[in-house]
Amino acid sequence: MLELSFLLIGIIILFLIVYYVNQSAESNTVEHFDQNHYLESCPSGYKSFYDHSGDIICCDGEIVANKCISERRCALNGKGSTDMPNCISFLTEEYKEHGKKQCPSTMTSYFEDRGKKIKGCTNGLLNATMTGPLATTQAKCMIYDSWDKNMNSLDSCLNQKELNEFDCSAASSCSKSLNQTSTNKPVLIKVTFSDTNGASYTGTTRKSLERSLNVTNPRWKEQGIDLSRNIQVAEVLYAVYILKTMDRRDIQL
Repeated sequence: MLELSFLLIGIIILFLIVYYVNQSAESNTVEHFDQNHYLESCPSGYKSFYDHSGDIICCDGEIVANKCISERRCALNGKGSTDMPNCISFLTEEYKEHGKKQCPSTMTSYFEDRGKKIKGCTNGLLNATMTGPLATTQAKCMIYDSWDKNMNSLDSCLNQKELNEFDCSAASSCSKSLNQTSTNKPVLIKVTFSDTNGASYTGTTRKSLERSLNVTNPRWKEQGIDLSRNIQVAEVLYAVYILKTMDRRDIQL
């Protein structure tokens, strides 16, 4: 009878061990984060190899003894785990963070093609390899590898983001546009708005005007130009004629 009791206790203990091991394995499994995408191959620029389970591993670094020597690695097929996330989950999370920092509010989907050295944002779904928009008709902007290129390009996400961020919702009407007087010069962000009386005002955003002056008139500060109250600045005009938080007598003509 005593032997039977020990046997039952042993079976119960074994059952509990198996149960908790299974629970731990399940909790370590990561489902696909975004079911809208399917990678046919590793992300652009990643190397691939098979691990001991036969899964394809994508590695953004050196592969030594069939192991990826990089923290940027993911499993192309399978559900993935906390240690080796599925590539869809990995890229979706990474691109989401890039999108928050670099994409305009109207184009929140970040994409990247490391092979072609292309980065940008679009307003819809990405293609199968997440290297660009799903459709050629989708609006997009580009993230260039130099400050000058971002500053001087009409299609840059930097300029589009700043255009979107200018809030003129308090005005009776408002229109915003990107303007460039000549190639390889900083893009100016123009804003035109009207007050309740129908009077219209046009100015240039402070940041874009400052970038332009730094190139076209490097000594503008020495000349006494004050962008915190200059009449050319859209924020100044908006504060005076729409928000009424600044007096007209403080405007620098």
